[in-house]
Amino acid sequence: MNSYYDEYTGYQAMLSSSMEIHLYRNKDMAPLEEHCHDFYEMFFLADGNVTFLIDEEEYVMNREDILLLPPGIFHREIPGPGYYERIILRLNPWYLTRLSTRKTNLASCFVFSEEKGYLLKAEPFERNRIRAVLYVLLQETKGNDFGKDILIESELKRLLIMMNRCQSLNIPAEKADTQEGGKNMQEILRYINQHYTENITLDLLCEKFYISKFYLSRSFERLTGQSIYKYILEKRMIMARQLLLFGERPTEIYTLCGFTNYSNFYRAFKKYYEMSPSQFLKNITSMEQMT
Repeated sequence: MNSYYDEYTGYQAMLSSSMEIHLYRNKDMAPLEEHCHDFYEMFFLADGNVTFLIDEEEYVMNREDILLLPPGIFHREIPGPGYYERIILRLNPWYLTRLSTRKTNLASCFVFSEEKGYLLKAEPFERNRIRAVLYVLLQETKGNDFGKDILIESELKRLLIMMNRCQSLNIPAEKADTQEGGKNMQEILRYINQHYTENITLDLLCEKFYISKFYLSRSFERLTGQSIYKYILEKRMIMARQLLLFGERPTEIYTLCGFTNYSNFYRAFKKYYEMSPSQFLKNITSMEQMT
């Protein structure tokens, strides 16, 4: 197991364009400053104890607890005294999108965590299964055996399916809204978060959730503070930014972000960020050269 440990440097960015997994062990580690990521992060506490501060809430973790953090969530890590061992899995949103299918969005567990709490509720036997897969991933990423890439991707899919099944079993029933067919706005929001890269229209949502356009628009804006169109656009623009940061070409990512053609993507990106995708890439390159 000692060969699996990585030296902890405090570096909080991804070095890989797809996924990376680390096993760290420290003693009497100092608290970390508040930060956020452009990637999905899974945190598995192997030993010791730690408290996470997320959205002004405390999450006190015990051995074998699991934390799921979507991109853009500010958090602070405060380890307890003594030895502190954890496994950290980082996933590029683009890579997670590639692993998913139209029927199975593997990022759903992270979406649910943002709505229901970041600690994954799992029974002891499920935690053991998750831990076993994590150690297989650690072993494979450190080795160079035949079929390493295929096995890593297979085990990663297995892990994400397990976590999504745990998450779906622990989503409490929402209080139904008695108006317009009794559909809860949280359910609609969850659907949008899972399908925002697809063609979502107001008519589609109204038909799917048996709700009027007026009630849907008014209730959604009251819940999120913005229209459905702006909410979906913001999700797509954040994804586009992440893909560009990871080296993808603007002309190759627009379909991944839910746009049917590059012209519409270009106009939306320029209006949202007040610069074109190529200008955005130039700014990133200039910043990297200065560091």
